[in-house]
Order: sequence, then structure tokens, then C-alpha cells
Amino acid sequence: MAAGAMSVPFRKLSMFVLAIAILLSSSYANEENDLWLLISSYEDFGITPNDLATFLTAHGYNAKPIKSYVTVKFSGGKEVYLTPNGASPRLADLWMTAPEKPTGPVRVGFDETIKKNVTYALSSNPEFVKSISRSILFPLMPLGMCYEGSKQMGIIFTGLGHNITYMFNPDNTGHEWVLVEDDSTNTWLAVDSYYGVMTTSDYYTAQYSFDQFDLLDLVNPQWRIG
Repeated sequence: MAAGAMSVPFRKLSMFVLAIAILLSSSYANEENDLWLLISSYEDFGITPNDLATFLTAHGYNAKPIKSYVTVKFSGGKEVYLTPNGASPRLADLWMTAPEKPTGPVRVGFDETIKKNVTYALSSNPEFVKSISRSILFPLMPLGMCYEGSKQMGIIFTGLGHNITYMFNPDNTGHEWVLVEDDSTNTWLAVDSYYGVMTTSDYYTAQYSFDQFDLLDLVNPQWRIG
């Protein structure tokens, strides 16, 4: 046989081995992609390593909590590592090597930052009502854009020196508005980004209330892909 020549059986064997290697590599990649898709599709700002391992095990993964992170072993033996993501998007961050300095989940004090089922007192100060009504030209946003409208109202009223609270009821598609504090009487005035000042009682209680717009991400159900 000439130098450098390769027999047909050997060539076929080499191609077979290469095909197997590509298949295994693709299988590992698919498992990683599936895992990434799973953890990116849910959020839980209070999740712990034990909770995360239980969740992954329930979805068919070989997952074990180790201190402040979770190890997942794929079918081919490869391991990846996940650290709970706390208040950030996704359930966890995915690592190809074990975290050298695991810090565990980022915790947010739910009771301290977000109030549940609180009722606020309506301001009966006519001058305050007049002032707030004239602060913004309503409707600020089209009907159905209460999230963006509340965010813009927060910027405007805070810029005018007012203390505000965001109100959110997640029923159905969710509704958000703001309360502006009348600091002279420790009462509040509800403002809807479409209708303006509201005095009906249902605008003075909400399932969730919080003083920073970004906290909406912790209570608003989200479905994240990719």
C-alpha cells in the first residue's frame, strides 16, 4: 500500500468514530440548551440551592445541591453548575466550571420592600387634589398601557418632590397605578395614567404596593425564553 494511503475499512471506521463524536457533542449541547431554556423560563427570587435541585430533579435532571450551588450531571457524564439567581431574571446562572467563590442566592426582604394587601387613606385636601390633577395632562398613556404609564407618572411626581407608592393587582392581565402622598395629612391620592385622579375606594387598596418601579418584576408573573 502506498505511503499515506488509507484502507477502505479503516476510512469507514474513522468516519464512524467521527460521527459518534459529533453525535455525542450535539447531545451534550442539546442537554445544555434544554437546561438553559428551563431555568430561563421561570423566576423565583427566594429560591435556594435545595429548592433549585428539587426543581431540576423533578424535571428529570441529575441534580445535587452543594453548599450554595447545584451540580447537574448530564447523561454522558459532563457536569455543569448553577447558582440561584435571586431577584435577577431566570432561576439560576449556568456555569461550565464550579464557582470558586460561591455566594449563594441574592435574597430580597419581601416583607420589607413589598407590602401586601394594604389599604391607604384617601386625601380630602381640595388644594392637593387640584394640584395633582393639574400636574399631568391625562390620559398620559393609551388605555391598556398602565405599566408604562405608572412608570412615567412615578418619574414626573417624584421630580415634583412628591412621595409615591406603586399599586399593583395581578388579577387577569394586571393593573398598576400610583398613589401620591399628601404629606400635610399623611393621606394619599390615587392616580391612573389614563383616567387621572381617582377617588373610588378600590384604588386605595392593592394586593401589592411598593415604592420602586423595578420591584414590579418581583411580583409580576413572567415567562422568559432564551
